[in-house]
Amino acid sequence: MQQDPLISAQRLASLGDHAGALRLARELEAGYAADGDDGATLLVWVRLCMARWLAVQQEPDRPAALAELDAAEQVWRSAAVQGSEMVHVLGAELMSLRSFVLRQLGLAAESLAAGEQALALFTELEQTAPEVLSAVGQVPLLLNRGAALGDLGRTAESLAPLAQALDVLRTAAPRSHPEIEIELLVLRGTSLTLLGRFAEAEAAETEAIDLARTQTGRAARHLLATALTNHATTLTRMRRLDEALAEVGAAMAVLRDVDGEPATAAQRRRWAMPLSTEAEVLLAQGRRADAARSARQAEPILREYAERAPALVAGSLANVCLLIGDAEDDPAYAAEAYERLNALNDLYPGRYEYWWRRAGELVARLRDS
Repeated sequence: MQQDPLISAQRLASLGDHAGALRLARELEAGYAADGDDGATLLVWVRLCMARWLAVQQEPDRPAALAELDAAEQVWRSAAVQGSEMVHVLGAELMSLRSFVLRQLGLAAESLAAGEQALALFTELEQTAPEVLSAVGQVPLLLNRGAALGDLGRTAESLAPLAQALDVLRTAAPRSHPEIEIELLVLRGTSLTLLGRFAEAEAAETEAIDLARTQTGRAARHLLATALTNHATTLTRMRRLDEALAEVGAAMAVLRDVDGEPATAAQRRRWAMPLSTEAEVLLAQGRRADAARSARQAEPILREYAERAPALVAGSLANVCLLIGDAEDDPAYAAEAYERLNALNDLYPGRYEYWWRRAGELVARLRDS
């Protein structure tokens, strides 16, 4: 008996062969599109699969994933799908995945809006067809909501959905989705650091690091590097600078172990935050030349990334400009940092205030010197 082609594609994706999965899926997509209304629900589903694979493959292509989601949504809104029994299931999956991809592109407001639609559809399914839902189905929705709220500067609001997601995950499926649990803890730590609740942030980040160290998968190892880097930021704000430098060094060691020397665009991007965090720590230690060197290494990575996803790296690029300006007493970099952070502070009140104030102080110091 011949295996269903979509199952074959999903199996390839689960083995990490996203290119093979996408090739099979594109053949299916063409067939379902040719079937018109008869193939509409399956066309939506296969496009959702392709969007997910594009977004999570080793070299993610989030703009292409978003284009697939746009195409999927167009079919989902057709009369053929709206009148089917699958409309709410497909809609919840579509909007959840859309929220994730938009967040990965730095489009936090759009991500939040898509997430709200996903939660509404999920809630309706809970009442009308609970048998189609898994116990942890709402966890990704809550994760994306918390992350988007944090990105929008609504930091205190971000804590509730992140805590709810952790509670659901740990109650319904303890330790069955470690990567999601690690990401939730990392996001919680980031929000707590921004709120100045450093002891709580350190506890969340330490828990994330300890859990990530027990995992061997590639994605979990990358999350470990992120958790170590974020913990270094928290320790820097607590003025525990030697510990912070050790943590960011450990993050870099993890990246070297997983990827070797960065060769691809995705690998280079993973180094941007550890390098800029290292520069932050070194500057706080008064090692200005070393800080400038690390920030200068991060700068071209972030400028390259900004050409593809400007909203995602706007804050990181502004911060690197600030670090270079401060380490080298460079008024041009200081002015660029302040201009970028001024715009971000207006868009997302509270999210960038710490760095915005620093940039303003730097511009004033260099002007008066």
